[in-house]
Formats: sequence, structure tokens, C-alpha cells
Amino acid sequence: MVTIRDIAKRLGLSVSTVSRALNDNKRISIKTRRNVHQMAEKLGYQPNYNAKNLTNREANTVGVVFPVNNRVVDNIFYVGILRGMNAQLNQRNYVLSIAIGDSTEQVIDNVKSMITRAQIKHFILLYSHQNDPVIEMLQNEDVDFVTIGKPAAGQDWLYVDNDNVKAGFDGANFLINEFHAQNPVFVQTHNDWPFEIDRRKGYLDAINQAGKQPIVFSIPDADDGVPDQFIKDHPQMDGIVAIDDYSGLKMYHRFKMIYPDKDIEVLGYNNSLPAELTDTHFHSVDIHPGEMGKSAVQLLLDKPEDGEAANRHIIVGHQIV
Repeated sequence: MVTIRDIAKRLGLSVSTVSRALNDNKRISIKTRRNVHQMAEKLGYQPNYNAKNLTNREANTVGVVFPVNNRVVDNIFYVGILRGMNAQLNQRNYVLSIAIGDSTEQVIDNVKSMITRAQIKHFILLYSHQNDPVIEMLQNEDVDFVTIGKPAAGQDWLYVDNDNVKAGFDGANFLINEFHAQNPVFVQTHNDWPFEIDRRKGYLDAINQAGKQPIVFSIPDADDGVPDQFIKDHPQMDGIVAIDDYSGLKMYHRFKMIYPDKDIEVLGYNNSLPAELTDTHFHSVDIHPGEMGKSAVQLLLDKPEDGEAANRHIIVGHQIV
């Protein structure tokens, strides 16, 4: 059986250094920690996690916190993120634990229990909201966390995201250049999340560059007649850049109910809808949730040293499909 001494001998390090590196002790440089973890994986080293947890009072578990949203459970975007996380966690002999609830209070109670009872010290939040009570609580605890989505202006923590300004720009340009859309509309929610702000900026930049008039619509959460009235008030609209696939599909169905004989090109984000729900006029931007989940685990467990500002986030690419 491979031991810590075997790893130390291969790398020319002391046993104590290897032990600290395997426990992600911040006194050991990131480079050394990575080298030790890679050698441990190469040799097939299997740590005694029960002993480790008793010593460190820390579980080999990552807590994954879902947003409070009634569309979470049926959104395969989150499934993609979890798959990416799980693949990376398996390589490190970690497991994941889910915090989900119908209210912020339920989620907070869940996370508090993870920290105090399960001794979980690492968390990944599948969202990044300004003035979020869960994030504020984690900032006051002796834990590390990463968010999927960059912090709002004035806030700072580890995060994984896309270049959403470019994604918004590319989405609008796709409809303008590929389908000659003259009046593409940007459809957002009322939440004003950071990724919405950035995608809207990208859309506005593309529209301005093309010399066109921007049109922005905030789609309501409730299934009411507001989209219908907007569509009737803007008969010139010939393209939709929606903040996500769900909003895009909702607008597309409304449009076709009002103008059944008129075609319109729609572009959403997340590539999260089954093919049978869409047709050739519906397009999506794949923001690679699996890669985002994998990167979030890497950033969380290979946490950069203090002062390494350039390494405090990871940007994942996107692709129109």
C-alpha cells in the first residue's frame, strides 16, 4: 500500500511537508500542494479520511448551495454543473452534499447544520446575488466558498463565470449577421443579476455597433398577458436575445400565438432545453456547465494564496449551438 513516505521519497520532500500538502495547509505553496496531489494520484495513494477528519475536524465533503428558485429542480443546467463537480470531487476523494430549500431561511438552516454538525468547510454556491444572506453568513464563518457567477460591483470572493459581456455581444451579432435581424429584442428578468447586466451590455454594444435601435423587455415571472401586449406593441421585432432558454421559449411561444404565420429567430442561454421543445428557429449559447462545475472545485480546493488576485476567478468559454 502506498504511504506518505513513498510520495515524499519520489518528490524529495519531507514527510511532514507531504502531509501538510495533502491536507491543503496554506503554509505550503500552491505549486508544492499540486505536485504532491498529482504524485499521490499517480501512485494510487488512498488517505485514511476517517483519521484525517478526526484530526482536522473537517469533512471531506463540499456543500453545494442552490438558489431559492422554483425552476431549479427541472433545470438541466444545474445537472451539468453537478456532473462536472462530481467528476472532479471523485478524483480527490471528496463527496458533495446539497443545500436546497423553498426559502432563504430553509437554506440558511441547512448550511448552518452542514457547518456545525457535519463539519463541512468548503462550499460552492450555484449563484451570486448581491446582499445575499447565505453569502453574508458564509463570510462570517471559518469556511471557504466559491460562487458560480461573479460578484456584484464592490464585492469580492472566489468565483467561476463566463465572459457574459462577450456572450451577450456574440448572441446579438449571431441574429444580426446570420439571420439579418433588424430589430432584435433583449429579454431579461426583473432580478438584475450580474450575468444579466453583463449580457445586456454585450447586446447593447452589438446593437450600437450595428447602428440599430435597442429594445429591452423585462419578462414577468407570473404567466400573465404582459408579454403579449409587448409583442403587439412591437410588431417590428424579428429576433429575440433572451437571458436564458426558458425565457426565450416563453417569448417564442407567445409570439407564435399572436403571429402564427410569422417566423422569428430566438437565442437563449444555457443550452438546457430538450430538442423536442424547440425547432430550427431556436438557438442557444452553451456556457459549458460541466466545465464550470469542474473549475469551481479546482478553485475551491486549490485556493490561491492571499494576494494572488489574478487567480481568484476562472472564466469558462461559451459556444453558440
